Amino acid sequence: MPDTREARASVTGALRALEGVLSRGGRRTALANAHAAVLEDRARAAARRDAERALAAVVERGGPAALPAPRT
Repeated sequence: MPDTREARASVTGALRALEGVLSRGGRRTALANAHAAVLEDRARAAARRDAERALAAVVERGGPAALPAPRT
């Protein structure tokens, strides 16, 4: 009859291996989410820079500024 500690060790090892296989998809999802967040941050930063330039132009001219062309 196998020792209880040996049985636990083999079950624990099997569960860890299974967890490693199952968590790969989660890692890919997390990386995709992180990449999407970086792209959104860059877009917000570009919009903020455009708004700052437009406001600076208004202050400089003392009148309404032409809006910057939309980025594509």
